[in-house]
Amino acid sequence: MQFNPALIGEAATLARTHGETLSHLPATVHASILVELQKWPTLFQPEQRYQQGLLEHLSRLPKSSLDSATAGIARIEGQAGVNKVTDRHPAGFQDAAQALLRQRGLQVAWRSEVDSFFRTIDPALEARLYPADAPRRLVVQIYGSGIAVQRDRLWSRFKGAGVRVPLDLAGTKGTEPFLRQLLGAPAGGGGPTLFNAAISSSPLDTWLIESHEALHGLFDAGQSTTSSAAPIGLSYDRLRQYRDDLTRALNAKIQSGVESPQAFAAYARSLQIAPPAGALLSSADILVAFVRDVLLTGNGTLLMNNTFVEWAAVQALKRAQPRVLITRFGVRDKMRPFSSMVMFSQPRPSDQLPSVQDPAGSFVDVEQLSYYVWLNAEKTPAYRGKTLYLFLAEGVDEMLAIRSDRPAASASGLPPASLSDVHATMAHWLGSPVAGHAGQSIEAIISGT
Repeated sequence: MQFNPALIGEAATLARTHGETLSHLPATVHASILVELQKWPTLFQPEQRYQQGLLEHLSRLPKSSLDSATAGIARIEGQAGVNKVTDRHPAGFQDAAQALLRQRGLQVAWRSEVDSFFRTIDPALEARLYPADAPRRLVVQIYGSGIAVQRDRLWSRFKGAGVRVPLDLAGTKGTEPFLRQLLGAPAGGGGPTLFNAAISSSPLDTWLIESHEALHGLFDAGQSTTSSAAPIGLSYDRLRQYRDDLTRALNAKIQSGVESPQAFAAYARSLQIAPPAGALLSSADILVAFVRDVLLTGNGTLLMNNTFVEWAAVQALKRAQPRVLITRFGVRDKMRPFSSMVMFSQPRPSDQLPSVQDPAGSFVDVEQLSYYVWLNAEKTPAYRGKTLYLFLAEGVDEMLAIRSDRPAASASGLPPASLSDVHATMAHWLGSPVAGHAGQSIEAIISGT
């Protein structure tokens, strides 16, 4: 099937170069690839590499092998009458084809065939895109102060995994001292040294995602937020004005009327609302688009700070694949009556209730949400087998450390480690130890014994 994708630049070159291969694919797969190529300016480098690798791999397959691998998809397309769809714009065709598959009760079968097709080609793609000697990665998840941590249930979903390390928290009372010692930020001011090597490689290699703004504050105190030496930072609190602007725009569209869910989604994707100055550590166009997508596609991300942290982290792991990811969850407000939580609503002043924090409910939430972040990282080949995961709670004298290459529980009865030791361990893991730093690497984590 011939499409009119209106591609430009490198995406257009890719489509031209692999045009013959694309024409041999089932129409739904062909359209899906073109839809991704249309997003090229807003795709992160790992996403662009994947699309390029996918097309190159498919083009190397003999036509008979490609036809055999996609036969199941083509068969279901025929049963659904997808060939009768006349829309030649990839996204429009995609919507119409999905509607036909749903009408004929074939969407589940089609999804199964698509998954089967990619299972046959993903191993070769992963070996090429994520070699075994790729740099190590680090994911740190922090429970912020105020969360009512239950020690007997802390990180309970990780039973049998990693090592519990006792911590000596001397001199780290309060959020800022805790974070400064953990991340190697000078007590007198200045940004964390832990990120220097990763940021110098690419600012997109280090991400901070948090419910409040304590991590962002470390950079505010040490340098301009527009500095190229700053990591990517997303703060639910700092995005408050942007969230309000986005909600108002969507509510206005709903009030004026929408033709269909697809039309509303297209309108939402087209919004060009910019976060106010200072809301992001970096305001590159690709990040503004990323934040918009996180708030529009995540269930509850406009309403719940910790849900925003979890979903933004999962999307960053999947799309940008940073070498270092730090999340910080916080206390959320108590859930309000359903009428005040209708998506994109603008409640009347008389309907609004005062916010009340929920420290206990926050703990229940972040136990699940931090686990989801870990699960999604381990599903991603960029992180599988080469990542150190650290879980900490401010004010709690224990840390959970999991190495993805040796996930089983290991040493016990370890001596207490300082947060400076944890910092030294992270720097050692990343291959960028800091000369003259006070801490010592934790041998049980580094050696994995």
